[in-house]
Amino acid sequence: MAVLSTRASRHSTEGVANVAAQLIGWPDLALKRTRRGLGFRSGGREIVRMSGDHTAELLLTTDVIDRWARVLTDCRRVTPGADAGWVAMTIEGRADAELFLSLVSVAIKVNQGSR
Repeated sequence: MAVLSTRASRHSTEGVANVAAQLIGWPDLALKRTRRGLGFRSGGREIVRMSGDHTAELLLTTDVIDRWARVLTDCRRVTPGADAGWVAMTIEGRADAELFLSLVSVAIKVNQGSR
């Protein structure tokens, strides 16, 4: 029973809300509230979408997704996003949050280079 309560508390502190709180402090990102949730823009381009408690989408670009296809597929937390170039990720723990934040860094970099 203790394992279940620890897991539940981990979910609430390591989900999308925690990741969003961390991203708010990043100088390359601007927060934008939408009808569907939160979004983050970099250089005027939306690169992060957060509409649920444990799922967020990230614009990695089709080039990065193609290059990293095997790694992203093996991860199992990352799935194709709603639009081309986007991936969706389930964030349910510290490791997921850290991976997502790392991928946001990649997204910032590749989307700056694509302009």
